[in-house]
Amino acid sequence: MRQLCEEARRRVAEGYYKTIREGASLTTTGGLKRSILSCKGNAVIAEFKRSSPSAGVIYPGARSDSAVMAMEKGGACGVSVLTAREWFGGSLEDLRLVRATSKLPILMKDVVVSGEQIRAAHQLGAQAVLLILRAFKRGYTDLALSQAIRMAKDYSLEVLLEACGREELLEAMATDADILGVNSRDLSSLRVDKRVHEEAVMGVDLDDRVLVAESGIETAEDIRRLRRIGYRAFLVGTAIMGSGDIEAKTRELVEA
Repeated sequence: MRQLCEEARRRVAEGYYKTIREGASLTTTGGLKRSILSCKGNAVIAEFKRSSPSAGVIYPGARSDSAVMAMEKGGACGVSVLTAREWFGGSLEDLRLVRATSKLPILMKDVVVSGEQIRAAHQLGAQAVLLILRAFKRGYTDLALSQAIRMAKDYSLEVLLEACGREELLEAMATDADILGVNSRDLSSLRVDKRVHEEAVMGVDLDDRVLVAESGIETAEDIRRLRRIGYRAFLVGTAIMGSGDIEAKTRELVEA
C-alpha cells in the first residue's frame, strides 16, 4: 500500500495529472450507481488494464477504445480505467479515448492521494472515482477522506470507496460515499483471498447500500456466489482482459 501511494505522490509531483487534454463529451445513461441498479443482467464493471502487480502482463498491446467497445457490446454496466502508469500500464490517454468511444459510465481507477487526481477525473469525463479507505486511514494522502469525497461531489463525480475486510466496510458505510467496494486483494501483500468477500458482509445490514465485489472474480459461479451474499456489482479486470475474447467473457459474466 505504501509503495503504491508513494508512486502516486511522485506522479502528482511530476505534474502527470496536469497534462490533460479534455476528453470528448458523450451522453451517458447516467451515473455508475444508476447504471448498476438498472442493469438487467449482472452489473459487471469491466476493467481495462494491460498488467497488474500480481499477474504481470495481461494484454500488452491492448487499445483502450476497442477493448471498451467490446465490453459495452458484452453488456457491461460500466467500465473501470486504470490511469496509474506503474504496475498497471495505465494512462490518462486511455481514459480520454474511452470517454470519446463509449457511452458507459466510467470509473477512474487510480491510487488517489491528491485532489489533482480527482480534478483530472472530472476533466477527462469520468463519472466516478475510486478512493481507497486504507490509504486515507494510514495518512498517505494530502487530504482527508471527507475532503476527498466532498471534492468529488463538487465535481459531480460519484465515489466508489474501497474497503478490505469487515471492519473497513463498516467504516466505509458511515461515510457519504455513493458506492462501496470490498477488495479481496490485500494491497500490502497483493494476495487475493476470496473469503474476504464473504467475511466482510457476514452479519452486516447493508440496507440499500450498493456493494461492489473487487478482485478474484473469474467465473460465472463466482458471480452467482457473490450475488447470493449481497453484492450488487462485480468489478472484473484480469479475467476479462486475459480471456482472449473480451466481448464473450463480459457477456458470460453478465448473463451468469
